[in-house]
Amino acid sequence: MALLEVSDISVRFGGIVALSDVSFEIEEGSICGLIGPNGAGKTTMFNVISRIYDPTDGSITFDGTTLVGGDSDVAPHRISQIGIFRTFQNLALWDRMSVIENVMAGAHTRSKQNFATAMLSLGRRKEEQQLRQEAYEILHNLELEQVAFQQCAGLPYGTLKRIELARAMMGHPKLLMLDEPATGLTHSEVGELSDVIQKVRSDYNLTILLVEHHMGLVMSISEKVVVLDFGKKIAQGLPAEVQDNPAVIEAYLGAPA
Repeated sequence: MALLEVSDISVRFGGIVALSDVSFEIEEGSICGLIGPNGAGKTTMFNVISRIYDPTDGSITFDGTTLVGGDSDVAPHRISQIGIFRTFQNLALWDRMSVIENVMAGAHTRSKQNFATAMLSLGRRKEEQQLRQEAYEILHNLELEQVAFQQCAGLPYGTLKRIELARAMMGHPKLLMLDEPATGLTHSEVGELSDVIQKVRSDYNLTILLVEHHMGLVMSISEKVVVLDFGKKIAQGLPAEVQDNPAVIEAYLGAPA
């Protein structure tokens, strides 16, 4: 059963066509890799799904809810409330806050507090204690408990990437969108990241959409791969099928002379 259905999505910025009639589905519980050369439209597609961009044409359905293209689109601020969370290519952590405080911030859409109750501390301490415990459990599951109470500033880059993943997990996502998670990581860190992504998928019953340039990572953990080039879908299928597809080879390596 498809959790996410992308149907004929097109995006134009003036005279520039960033996406043209792109369609694909992601099955619930699967890992889908979205790949393509620089400028292929991967980040644009990510931004459409997460409602940062509005498509020019097409529709997207998530878990039975029409995100965009229906009578009433889902507002961008409600995306996390229906279970879609994402990380970003560039880190977006608060350096001077502790690791566990950064992770707790991922639960902002689940908080029952409002301005008045927070000011009067009506239930705030109890909720904060519960969120802190949950954040610590996620950090423990990602083998980050040893840095839980340290500031993010000065921590290794690979550790910061996992902290950002932990923060997304705090929102209880159904669909987790990872934007270039292997960027800046060493070879050994990429191997660890592969294990972490598969572990959280299994432990938290997630569906994952992965945009990544590291082909070894994508091909080793994805059940399905979708390939974009110049805003168009040129291939999709099993990793082995995509690797041998002539159109994909040409997009990455160029046509033979």
